[in-house]
Amino acid sequence: MKTSTVSVHYVNAALARAQQAGIEIQPFIDRLDVAPEILQDPTARVPSEEYVRMAMRLVRATGDEFFKLGGITRTKPGTFALMCHAVIGSGSLQRGILRSFQFYNLFLDDVSFKLQRRNEDAMVSVHFKDPGLDWDHSTTDSCLVLLHRFFSWLIGQRLELTQVTLSGEPPVYREEYQRLFRTRILFNQSQNAFHFKQKYLDNPIVQNEAGLKRFLGEAPYNLVIIPDNDDSLTAKIRAIIGSDFRHEFPDFETVSRNLNSTPQTLRRHLKQEGTSYQEIKDTMRRDAAIYYLNRSQATINEIAELMGFSEPSTFHRAFKKWTGLTPGVYRQNNDLDRNI
Repeated sequence: MKTSTVSVHYVNAALARAQQAGIEIQPFIDRLDVAPEILQDPTARVPSEEYVRMAMRLVRATGDEFFKLGGITRTKPGTFALMCHAVIGSGSLQRGILRSFQFYNLFLDDVSFKLQRRNEDAMVSVHFKDPGLDWDHSTTDSCLVLLHRFFSWLIGQRLELTQVTLSGEPPVYREEYQRLFRTRILFNQSQNAFHFKQKYLDNPIVQNEAGLKRFLGEAPYNLVIIPDNDDSLTAKIRAIIGSDFRHEFPDFETVSRNLNSTPQTLRRHLKQEGTSYQEIKDTMRRDAAIYYLNRSQATINEIAELMGFSEPSTFHRAFKKWTGLTPGVYRQNNDLDRNI
């Protein structure tokens, strides 16, 4: 069961870019298994698989892998795959990063990528000639996520970040950044970048052409979802919790012992990843609830029980806090949309 969700902001941003490029977007909205009312709620979330399917349709419609995100020069379908083949034999992460940026900087005029060193950190940054092209930060976000996922895959482990710096004020969907990067997020900064320890630059590239074929076969879904097979504390805690929420969640002290840590230390490290134990539990329940409301015939009371709520009313309140809608309204909207 894949229960990953994505902020509705990125769905609307992709549609807005396609519309700006002259694409009629209503057919793409109609094919989404998401009610139009949900698209109008800035706090809403949609299943990641729906976002990916829509994105792939927009790629085909625009003939652009970034479906005109931010007005950048068109990148024809297959460009990302060709970049991956150019990088796979680079030897080290540093050479791989530099080669990937050299590749893209040959094709793109409006946006460029840089690798810089600052004190003990390295930083990968995205720069626009005209920042107004990325008016809602969607291109920057997409590039940073894609590059982080790809570089992590190259070295066979999660590239642990020390922080992410972003220009502009914190948006209403600010928690999405913590979900995406699992680190400290700083706003109103001079550069849009993710930061990591320089020691990673010497890591060898452990992937090969055979692995690349599988990687590309799973793209772009594997570049959108939050991977659980990394070594972050968030992933380890999710593994401890499991996927059966009918049983009581382990308390924080138990989780700490399982991770050979103290509650104080674990709480501090989770804060460094930009999350907390309560946020992890809420995110897992929220995404699973959205999955069941979209993909099953279970009643709302049954879903409440599956999510570990003894009282349906408690589930209703929690779901509305997570999504801005009650479970009934969320399901009704989707049922109406599917019957159009």
